[in-house]
Amino acid sequence: MRATLLCNWSPHNQSLPSSPRSCFVLQHSQTRGADINAANSDGATPLHDAVARGDENIVRILLDHDANPHIQCYKGRHKGKTPLEMASCKPQLQDLMQQYFLENKPIQVNGIANGSVSPLLERRSLSDRGLSMSRGASGSLESLASMGTDSVMTGVEAGNSDGILPRKPSVGTPQSRSPLQSSSSLELSPRMEQVCERLASAQLTAPPRPLVTHSSLHLLWPQPRRIIELSGPRWSPPSHTSLAIVAGVIPVHKIVDVWDIHKGWLEEVGCHVSLGAVVGARDPPTSHTFTCIVDAALTNHPHQYTLTIQDSKVTMLCGSIESLHYALVTLVQLLRVCVCSTEATEKGDVPPLVIIDQPSLSHRGVLLDVSPHARVPTLERVYQMVDSLLALKMNQLHLMLRASPNACSLPYSPSEVVSLDRYCDDRGISLVPAFDIEGTISSTQLGAVATTISATLTHFPSARYVHIGPRLTAVLAEASCGGNSDPDNAISLSPWAQLGLAQSTVLLVCANVFHNKARQLSCLPPTAILVEYGFQADYDFSRGVQLAVESGRPLAVCPGTAAWSSLSGWPEAGVSNVYSGVVGGVDGGAGGVVVAHWSSSAALTPLVFAWPPILVAAGLSWNHNTHWDYVHSSVGALVDTHLVRVPGCGFGAALVELGRCETWVTRMARGQPALDVADLPSSSPGSALYQLLADPDALLLDNLSTEVFSSVMRHVRRAVREVGSAVPGTNPQVGIARGLSPGVGRATASSPWPLITLAVLELHLAMDMILAACRLGRSLVSVGTNPRSNIGVAVVNPGVGNLPPTLRTDLANKVLALREVYSSVWMQGQQAAGLQSSLLVLTSLLARLLPDHSLQPS
Repeated sequence: MRATLLCNWSPHNQSLPSSPRSCFVLQHSQTRGADINAANSDGATPLHDAVARGDENIVRILLDHDANPHIQCYKGRHKGKTPLEMASCKPQLQDLMQQYFLENKPIQVNGIANGSVSPLLERRSLSDRGLSMSRGASGSLESLASMGTDSVMTGVEAGNSDGILPRKPSVGTPQSRSPLQSSSSLELSPRMEQVCERLASAQLTAPPRPLVTHSSLHLLWPQPRRIIELSGPRWSPPSHTSLAIVAGVIPVHKIVDVWDIHKGWLEEVGCHVSLGAVVGARDPPTSHTFTCIVDAALTNHPHQYTLTIQDSKVTMLCGSIESLHYALVTLVQLLRVCVCSTEATEKGDVPPLVIIDQPSLSHRGVLLDVSPHARVPTLERVYQMVDSLLALKMNQLHLMLRASPNACSLPYSPSEVVSLDRYCDDRGISLVPAFDIEGTISSTQLGAVATTISATLTHFPSARYVHIGPRLTAVLAEASCGGNSDPDNAISLSPWAQLGLAQSTVLLVCANVFHNKARQLSCLPPTAILVEYGFQADYDFSRGVQLAVESGRPLAVCPGTAAWSSLSGWPEAGVSNVYSGVVGGVDGGAGGVVVAHWSSSAALTPLVFAWPPILVAAGLSWNHNTHWDYVHSSVGALVDTHLVRVPGCGFGAALVELGRCETWVTRMARGQPALDVADLPSSSPGSALYQLLADPDALLLDNLSTEVFSSVMRHVRRAVREVGSAVPGTNPQVGIARGLSPGVGRATASSPWPLITLAVLELHLAMDMILAACRLGRSLVSVGTNPRSNIGVAVVNPGVGNLPPTLRTDLANKVLALREVYSSVWMQGQQAAGLQSSLLVLTSLLARLLPDHSLQPS
């Protein structure tokens, strides 16, 4: 029942009748499912109106029925105010509210202990509590652009449980950046009232911490667990400063090595630090700007750090070398957003503060598929990716290899792997070998496969963890208990032991294999970590949580980037999948997250589109309290700030926009509602645009029109053209000389990110692939449209071979040019091994367009 039935209150009739029947009306409405905290279009609730009128009776009635006095309006005459704040001007109402909450149950506030939950998690959690949401908010998925500048989390400035304000629209996020304008058929409804209702229904049993008022601090990512603003003068960092290291149990040279690793980033933000002195633990404070202490005895957690900026001094108290990395990452981010950013409201100064921070999950990793058919990055690109993962406070990189009885698909030489392992270790990142097999390998070949894996592991000298993929886990699990009725005897003969792992090595195995297989689970080595895989937007990770709890085993979750089987990824699916996995995993007691980037058989999706979900996974695995709405609305801006390192350049928004357009076309082709997340991402047959290149004759065109494809072409062009348009003082000629658009050229010229040149080339390539697919789709729809639409099917797929010859020739020329660019971009960032299988898609399309010509793959 619509909550607007409550006391005749509605967005257009914001008045509450003060009648004796009000209590009865409320009770009757709530019994039928109405929400006492329903918000109108301004974010105002019935309690706002009752307090504004000063009606003590209605206020009392609403409070008796669980009205929430801590909901803020985000616009209108009560903008930014809660009912409790409005009552402060009316002593009688203020006394009533204070008396009520001293004598009754705990209050509710905006946000809960783990932030606003994802609608996908909410679908289960709200039903378990017996709550219902009006307007169908439960289980819905807003688009990435739907939160925008009118977001509850930006306009209201609601803080999460750690007292961190989400970003204001004017800081780091260009206002109204989404290219989907109101006139476009691609636009999705903001549904802000649903978000208000979802936030208002959350529970919190303790008062929130004080809000962080300095707007630039909202740009830190991952969001620190706790920020405390101090009084006193602001800090203007000098260009050259000195460092004092307090001697302790950690060797000084190891501490200096960490500072050297971050030296380039510090200099990038204008801070040159040199070692000034090594002091004793009991020596008096020094005059040096920076003081660094590394001692686990002084922190609650080895990965905890405390960063204090006060009286023009910076003190870092860290529990380990790893936490020193994290403290320095935060320091660089502080200088970037407060001092260097053109968006900073008080440029040049850092406010006095204390940051007390530690991760929600100890293990935060990325799995990269480096099988032969995949996009295997060059070694130089992997080094750059490791640096980017460090800048996001990730601490594991998993390389997924394919093992066979004869060999293992290790894409780098043994010496290169050792060098990479050392490079990762110096940055506090563990290089984890991961192994899986093809579906054709049986248990009879396990011995040879185990021998191959054992030989490959010798190239990973410091491997503490070994990751076993789904297929290999299934074969090993079946073989470990096959034909043996004695579980103890089965363990002694377990093929797990054939892998030749050291006693200290920890196995990560696929938990999905053991769903409903208790006997195989009992044969699993006792120290193995269960990894629950789930890559759909609405995947339910609770089954893996339950399995781990019932078996008493450690758990990790493995969501995915969703950047496969497409031309530009599935950003909505990737972000939702990561949020559901991480937040659900933390709540279920998981100890780690590994966000997987898989590759389809034809790896058409450029690697750059994996970064938005990876960035979200990094932030949530560090601080799972981060609000869903903030994450969902800020992905593009976070990419600009923390990867591209040019706030507001629009590169991240372009990444997201291309993927959103592709998802939208796929939904249109299926006749799928705009907020339906079923079968996203679609592994087979892939997105609609992917199908148009891979197998255009098989795509159903019933729900598509020429206008659909024309709209997508306009939007992707505008999205890429807007990149860098907000960055002043950059030279567009640099990018133009490389064949890029002026906007992309600006972003390239001003960004210090080592991957930016290749990233913008991949962005441009994805746009070209989308345009080629749309031209082909538009041609098929134009030819296949039924002129008598009132009879039969409106549109049929006539097949590429039935297009007019001139049209086929024109399309073939565009695909031929695209193939050349595709090969060139691939070779700049990936190894050549997987190029041919990927190019086969474009070569096959050319053969369909020009069946009478012989085409040789390049």
